[in-house]
Amino acid sequence: YFEVSVVCSCQQSQTHSTTPILKSEVTHRRSLEMPNSWKSNVLGVIIRAWMFNSGFHDSLSDRVEISTPLNSWKRVIEGVYLHQRSQSPYEGDVFHETPTGLVFYSYLLKLDFNLLRAIFIFCDVLTALVLTEATRIFFQDIVEDQQKKLKAYHKDAKQITLKKEEVAKVPQYVTAAYLLNPYIVCSCVAMTTTVFANLILSLTLLAMAKKSRVLSTCCLALSSHQSFYPVMLVVPIAIATAKEKQLIKSVFLTISSYAFFTALLLWFSYHSTGSWRFIESTYGCILKVPDLTPNIGLFWYFFTEMFDHFYLFFTYVFQLNPFIYVIPLAIRFDENVPLLSFTLCAIMAIFKSYPSIGDVGFYLALLPLWNHLVPFFRHSFIVGCIFLVTSVLSPILWYLWIYTGSANANFFFATTLAFATAQIFLLTDVLFAQAKYDYHLKHGIDLKINGKEGMLVLE
Repeated sequence: YFEVSVVCSCQQSQTHSTTPILKSEVTHRRSLEMPNSWKSNVLGVIIRAWMFNSGFHDSLSDRVEISTPLNSWKRVIEGVYLHQRSQSPYEGDVFHETPTGLVFYSYLLKLDFNLLRAIFIFCDVLTALVLTEATRIFFQDIVEDQQKKLKAYHKDAKQITLKKEEVAKVPQYVTAAYLLNPYIVCSCVAMTTTVFANLILSLTLLAMAKKSRVLSTCCLALSSHQSFYPVMLVVPIAIATAKEKQLIKSVFLTISSYAFFTALLLWFSYHSTGSWRFIESTYGCILKVPDLTPNIGLFWYFFTEMFDHFYLFFTYVFQLNPFIYVIPLAIRFDENVPLLSFTLCAIMAIFKSYPSIGDVGFYLALLPLWNHLVPFFRHSFIVGCIFLVTSVLSPILWYLWIYTGSANANFFFATTLAFATAQIFLLTDVLFAQAKYDYHLKHGIDLKINGKEGMLVLE
């Protein structure tokens, strides 16, 4: 946690010396062949359709890494069943979706099962296309911003500045990274509601990229109405839609617009159920964490071991943790809204109370947007290995714990803790790389101190 907070407050002037970046590394990333987006779309659809028809749905829908108390499709079916029989699905501890989602899923469950599966696949493809367009606009804005500041950059930094021809290439990587991501594929085949949550979140990013305050706050209200944590994206929306020297006004307008749409959704929810009981079953479940079913997050193990008289205090601590980074990050990266949005999406996926691999896959799909920072990464190999190892070990240790009894909760939690650590290392790597990249733009690449090569130090 400390590394992230340090990056939030670090300034570019912190660096006193630098290590030259190999020119071959910088030029190599530009020569990589980009995949055609339509090939990624077709292949992604084929993989999902094959897995659906091969019976993977039943096994994946029970995986704790994929399905949580908040996104499980089996819980949705039970909630809709109770609702159709005039019983409140919020009386027990089974259904935790919003009444808005309840109405939507009621219509979906009337469809043929094959058509329902096609809708999940379609939503995944649509999410990929929306993310592709959002990253194209974001990347184009970054390139145009660099073009405007060329005179302020060091003459030696031209080789690492972004080129206009890259605008059409980078989004294709995003398409492939989303549709071919195993985390996203498994989430889709398991038919979790994370598929719809990712679609709404991607629409929020697209509206933010287009600098549409009304549309972005509307989508954000829908997103936070379902999972609460996206509310922190109010900050990058306010920054993205702010005109010159009118940030305070933009913050006020953004919060007001978001509050209006949120109130509208709450009114609709109350009108459709006839009571406010849904708040305790939705937001209450997210914030109070009453269901300690194991998942890939950090909450369940700590609160299982927690004494009751400490429970409330640490609930506040754990829930405040992801939000304390928002303002420092916004101050440090106020001129880089795409990076700020990516960082907050990653923080949500790491520190939310009921995360799933579908949340992780969403922000991982945005990594190609930072392709130009790869030469500045330090821990990419280690992070990749931890991701691979934990993804393999997690189902194995779960089986040893639950089915054979030869392991215990400590083994499974060790994999989730390592998985979260890898995500934190990845996030800090991206942020540190951006700080180094900004430094090299202003001071050049091949800097020497007293005729000797220096080492870049962040203090």
